[in-house]
Amino acid sequence: AEKGIRSLHGAGGGSAVNVRKTALEEARRVNELFAICFEMPYTNCPADPEKDDATHWAAFDEDGEMMSTFTVSDFTVQFDGSPCKMGGIGGVATLPQYRRRGGIRACFREALPDMYGSGYDFSYLYPFSTAYYRKFGYENCVQKYGWTVDLSLLNPPKEGGSFRLAEKGCPMTAEIRALDAIWESHYNMMVLHGDEDYDWTRKCDPAVKQDFTYVCFDAAGKPNAYTTFRLANEPDGRNLVCSRFCFADKGGFEELMRLYKSLSSDHRFVKFSTPANPAMQYFMPEWSLGAVSWSVQSAGMVRAVNVKSVLEKARYIGSGTVCVAVQDSQIPENNDSFTVTFADGRAESVTRGGEADVVMTVPTFSALIAGVWDFAEARGALPGLEVKRENPCLNQVFFRKPLMIADYF
Repeated sequence: AEKGIRSLHGAGGGSAVNVRKTALEEARRVNELFAICFEMPYTNCPADPEKDDATHWAAFDEDGEMMSTFTVSDFTVQFDGSPCKMGGIGGVATLPQYRRRGGIRACFREALPDMYGSGYDFSYLYPFSTAYYRKFGYENCVQKYGWTVDLSLLNPPKEGGSFRLAEKGCPMTAEIRALDAIWESHYNMMVLHGDEDYDWTRKCDPAVKQDFTYVCFDAAGKPNAYTTFRLANEPDGRNLVCSRFCFADKGGFEELMRLYKSLSSDHRFVKFSTPANPAMQYFMPEWSLGAVSWSVQSAGMVRAVNVKSVLEKARYIGSGTVCVAVQDSQIPENNDSFTVTFADGRAESVTRGGEADVVMTVPTFSALIAGVWDFAEARGALPGLEVKRENPCLNQVFFRKPLMIADYF
């Protein structure tokens, strides 16, 4: 194969598939594949490839035709109090005539080891099929509560603070960023945003765009919540559908409810998402008569790219020592056992080798270390987990943690 290209056989031993990162001059074709496969106008794809700092992987057939592609975008996420490099997988596309030829499989086979070598801790994606992406080491991670609130039955406390619409002359960027920072410091997998991520606040133009962002304030004038919503004429009514919903405390949640109640004469329901924390259910005083309904929504899959680095950055309970063996068919460096010694909630050392207390596949490890399950729960539910020696410290390594992600890619 020519330099920079690796030749791989397609699924089922078919014709060869060549995989490499794309060049700038191929950006248009990458976008065309995305537009075709997602049935989306090309004008909605990235307009200026010179400003596109993501990495695009592509598979080509033996004649050099681009078959499949996906994008790895860089994010910094919060994990157990440490910033971690995360590769967000998006734009996964294969032209219909090349499907089931192994193009995406070949791209992952090349991209994941490359991500390991480039210092990534995690990767994350929003799947079309969870079973499909488990084959590449991903497992279900963040869950959200999806709320539907009947505005006619909403009865928030009468007394509170105030709320204000964000517009071009008053974007309230600092207030919105301060509220985001609260969730970013608390929830694993939350993206840590920089200045460039708040251009949208400075472009608020509700009269033209019909996207409405409100910032809420408590009685002392301190920002305690914000939301962005737009009108949606849906089968169940003329509704407010939120794309952003963030609050600092119960008072902020109540202020958002007062905002929505002020719009109840023209709308039937408001719909929004929150972290899947059972305590959230107690923020709403009335659940009877169909006032509120909610569902648990899957919000993506996580993969540990560098097991050793993740174990070094993880938070533990108390002190102890465990040895975890991970099985990873995609990234050879992860296919090992790791002895972790931790004290006062942090790793003192992570070394390779040792007799494993537990053996698990990388999808199971990824979900457990992110904080999806307690270890005792996982033993009876997650596949690819075998306890070799009983060690109570396993419960101090793998336990439930607050999880949330608000960004899509």
